[in-house]
Amino acid sequence: MSAEPHAPRAASPRSPSAPDALVVDAGPEQVRRFREDGFVAFERITTDEEVAWLGQRWDALFADRGTWFDVSQPWGRGPEDRLGQMIFPELRAPELRETCFFANARRIAARLLGLAPEELEAWGHMVLKAARSGHPTPWHQDESYWKPGFEYQALGCWLPLEDVNGDNGCMCFLPGSHRGPLLPHRHLGGDPSIHLLELDVEVDVSGAALVPLRIGGATFHHSRTLHSTAGNRTDRPRRAFANEFQTPPRPR
Repeated sequence: MSAEPHAPRAASPRSPSAPDALVVDAGPEQVRRFREDGFVAFERITTDEEVAWLGQRWDALFADRGTWFDVSQPWGRGPEDRLGQMIFPELRAPELRETCFFANARRIAARLLGLAPEELEAWGHMVLKAARSGHPTPWHQDESYWKPGFEYQALGCWLPLEDVNGDNGCMCFLPGSHRGPLLPHRHLGGDPSIHLLELDVEVDVSGAALVPLRIGGATFHHSRTLHSTAGNRTDRPRRAFANEFQTPPRPR
């Protein structure tokens, strides 16, 4: 049987929080930590009301099984969904770009990268880590999924839609790993029919930092920062809404 996300609920077509309902920006210390560690966490990036609304939009989008796929197993062959992903949800729900969350995320991303907000392109993806059987996301760098031969100036913003910790798959980062090269990756278990990538080289992750978050918080990480999330051992799905912010890639 498939691991079902939350039952879809009716949601207003617009967020209950205006884009300027809560204005958050990165200060000098947060910029310093991002550039030194390759990641930084914000305890509050949007309102509780908007997180609840985003959860309703997430539920409604994931209710259509044809719009997302399980990245942890070969296409259509698994007995249950364990790690679902939907790419570009903003194409189906443009209102996701009219939120307090997106306004703050773009502002913070620009500050962390030392750019103007209008220089950044953005695209989103939503993730389902199923209850009890949610698959771990192995150690990887986001850039490993992208087109080789290009230079990237990019970061990811990750917003959980419920409280997260080590039991349901909060983010785990390896500080300073963004300063190294793009490492070799392979498809999970060496199976090219599986979308999920993992490191194809041994790396000491004993210094990794686990980053639990309460609802309304978010993390930002550089596109080369090594990160992972544990499986979901709880009785509730773990939902997340991520956005990538970047300048147009340039040939290397």
